[in-house]
Amino acid sequence: MTSVKKPSIVFIGAGNLATNLALALYNADCIILQIYSRSINSAQLLANRIVSNYTNSIANINIEADFYFICIPDKAILGVVEKLKGIKGIVVHTSGSTDISALSRFNNHGVFYPFQTFSKSRIIPFDDIPICIDANNDDTHNRLNNLALLISKRVLPMNSETRSWLHLSGVIANNFTNHLLALSFQLSVEKGFSFELLKPLVLETVQKAFDGNPSNSQTGPAVRFDESTINLHIEKLKEYSPELADIYKALTLSIQSLDKNRR
Repeated sequence: MTSVKKPSIVFIGAGNLATNLALALYNADCIILQIYSRSINSAQLLANRIVSNYTNSIANINIEADFYFICIPDKAILGVVEKLKGIKGIVVHTSGSTDISALSRFNNHGVFYPFQTFSKSRIIPFDDIPICIDANNDDTHNRLNNLALLISKRVLPMNSETRSWLHLSGVIANNFTNHLLALSFQLSVEKGFSFELLKPLVLETVQKAFDGNPSNSQTGPAVRFDESTINLHIEKLKEYSPELADIYKALTLSIQSLDKNRR
């Protein structure tokens, strides 16, 4: 019986995404050869969780791996790419907004973009996380596809232009929503009610949004064009936080504009 060779991987980065992805691939029986991070402590902490070697020197990165995952901030990718020497394996980045061409100096390169928010303190399963892949040739694409299928049931090809729009949409839907929740949390603390009271409301809103077109489930004073309530809210917010009052006004106008355009 012929044994199947286990994929070997080097991680460049040891942050939130790298931690979750390295653990997922390790648990899928991949070999994590090495963790690189500028912080030796971060590299060691992740390496200890997946029985791997580690380094904080790019010059000492193992050049014998099948795959190299660049999991670092977008602005640092090109600088690291320029320093990687002698690598023959497939090099991928995990960025939503960086073009695949950033890796063009490598013969076999691509993108492996898990579309999710990650943190080191909250390790989540990859089964239902969409993984968007792109590659510079068919063989690399097939190998990335097979690797992604080891950890996720939702693997899809996606070019750089579409991926950048997906990333932008994610920023609006996730980061902006979380910021609004942070503002609501601050209000709850300062005005004496429990933030937990918002949870059923928010969960129902999200559920309805994904049951169809979110525009069709929009509620509240903005979509009702309830100027009396809107003005009351704005006046209260002006006293509390002029900046938040401006956000309220901008979002109200956006809701009303979208509602008018779809009628």
